[in-house]
Amino acid sequence: MSNAIKFGILNSIIGLILGIYIAYSAIGNGYWILAIGAPISAFICGFYFWKLIFKKSTENHNGKLILIGLLTGTVSHYLCWILLNVGMNICYWATGNCTGSLGEPPVQIWEMLIFRIATTGWSLLFYGWITVPSSIGIGFLVDRTNKKMLPNNV
Repeated sequence: MSNAIKFGILNSIIGLILGIYIAYSAIGNGYWILAIGAPISAFICGFYFWKLIFKKSTENHNGKLILIGLLTGTVSHYLCWILLNVGMNICYWATGNCTGSLGEPPVQIWEMLIFRIATTGWSLLFYGWITVPSSIGIGFLVDRTNKKMLPNNV
């Protein structure tokens, strides 16, 4: 299994844990969907940023691991809200369900790109202190376990 996949899976586990926690602790309905969107977005961001940043040389290895963790821990919040909004729109178009608490349809696709920046800010304020450091730690964990598995520490 590649390091990018390991990194994505471990980040998605953190996303799943936080998504389940939010679903059970939040006041209001509809937060259960975070248990689906958070792991998916964490995996996509983790896999993509690992592949993108380690595509070139391995110079400044620790700096790259920190950058990957930082990007994954922050961008995954925005991607999660985008994925949830797309899912809500598809559900609304297909079934007429998935409305807001007042019965209004979800925001349109073009509106969500702007509105979700504010939602991401709140999300990072409340849970970014967990996702960013854990993603950085996961990066170092994946890197170190990979080095231990190499023959003769090459």
